[in-house]
Amino acid sequence: MRQQMLLLALLFSVQLGAQPAQWQLWKQYDGASVHYKKHANGIFEVQAEITIEGVTASDFMALLSDTESAPLWIENVANVQVLKRLSPSENIVYTQFDSPWPVTDRDMVSYSCYRRVSDTQTELTIAAFPDFLDKREEVIRITDLKASWLLTEVRNQGLTQLTIRHVVYADPGGALPHWLSNKIGLKSALHTLLALKQRLLDKTFQPNEQITQLGDCTHQQ
Repeated sequence: MRQQMLLLALLFSVQLGAQPAQWQLWKQYDGASVHYKKHANGIFEVQAEITIEGVTASDFMALLSDTESAPLWIENVANVQVLKRLSPSENIVYTQFDSPWPVTDRDMVSYSCYRRVSDTQTELTIAAFPDFLDKREEVIRITDLKASWLLTEVRNQGLTQLTIRHVVYADPGGALPHWLSNKIGLKSALHTLLALKQRLLDKTFQPNEQITQLGDCTHQQ
């Protein structure tokens, strides 16, 4: 009987351990909220959300197309460049990060695709595509990345309302301790959302002629 009880207790603990991590609130500030959940390797997956009145999903994609202004609102980003347009909805993008001292600078090459999810939702999905471009010396290439921008656009009392939910998981690589990369990730998500909101409201961006359009992820790996 004792052995059976011990076996049941062991099975129960294994089941509990197999349950996926739940989102935990880190901070709410000025209309933005940031949650996180910890992966088994100790790295946080971050979810940041904000709702903005009077803007549309098209406004967001227009801002995103203005790669020259990216460092003005995406935290710790020094440079963004579209390397190749695979289709009207798909791009290969290079991003260089200006990491705070004493962290070594990172960069990443990513594949992105803009698709429709429902009548009110569109989504930009992003995944690492590290081998598309040769690595640079003294810069660590991020090779494990999954991210998305979910855009929910509705009309409320005649006014457009856009809810932006950004989810990102990235392994920074190198010798950077997880507690530090997690801290940077949380702060970056909050600062990025607040800066994003201001630029969308002020319309302080210059859209590129080739704004990413809705389509299919035909080149997705």
